Amino acid sequence: MKIILILVLFNMQSGSEVITAEFDDVEACELAALRTFQGVRAEVEMRALEPAGETIAGTVIAHGDDGAELGMYSCNPSRSARGNG
Repeated sequence: MKIILILVLFNMQSGSEVITAEFDDVEACELAALRTFQGVRAEVEMRALEPAGETIAGTVIAHGDDGAELGMYSCNPSRSARGNG
């Protein structure tokens, strides 16, 4: 099963940037997200988005060491891997 990373970098000056990528497992997806945010700030704290309803389940917010929100991401199974019946 493929895992899809959907990541949004918040940038108030130039607008938010959306990044998508595909991985073989959740761990690789989460590591890629962490490394992306560390490219913006060396110290990053990841916090699950609360409350996590079905639509946003698994969404994580990245915060810098100053508490500012850097962006958000989710790593979810690819829906295209399922058969269409």
